[in-house]
Amino acid sequence: MRDHGIERMIFLDNYIHLLLQLLKKEFQYNDLAQRDNCWIMAAALSLYDETPTPNGDKPTHIVRLVLRTTDETGPNGYVDGTDVYVRLDQENQIADFVWEDLWAEGPPIFHGGTIPDALRWVRDLAEPFYIQLRDPFLTPEQWISLNGHDKDFAEPQCKDDQKEDDLGLPF
Repeated sequence: MRDHGIERMIFLDNYIHLLLQLLKKEFQYNDLAQRDNCWIMAAALSLYDETPTPNGDKPTHIVRLVLRTTDETGPNGYVDGTDVYVRLDQENQIADFVWEDLWAEGPPIFHGGTIPDALRWVRDLAEPFYIQLRDPFLTPEQWISLNGHDKDFAEPQCKDDQKEDDLGLPF
């Protein structure tokens, strides 16, 4: 007896793997020494079900992605995002872009927004299948040199004469 639920999960995992390889190759780079790092912060996937173009060049999916950067001052709190169109062929293990001219030129659809707003925008299409808030290229030493700590946000510090419960934290 075959378990179709497990087969579907494996099928989706292979899709996601193929898709992430394609997206990372196109959009991510590790070049902090010369300019900055850029990585995919979030991505969501939805089936493309609109009418094909006359030449039959039709994507299978829309990917909504958000890109984040790190420069010499640290990770940028503002991000950009756009929709890209892809064709995923599980049988032949191929993922490729379709209609690149719609997103390769011009400004992004989501431009210079905050991280919470970007995540809401991604979720307008679908629940993200990928989220990476931290720069995956930075070493712990680089995080410390950029931020003074190795976390995304510094934890509140107590002054010598202040108790932890005096910090006014909501918990």
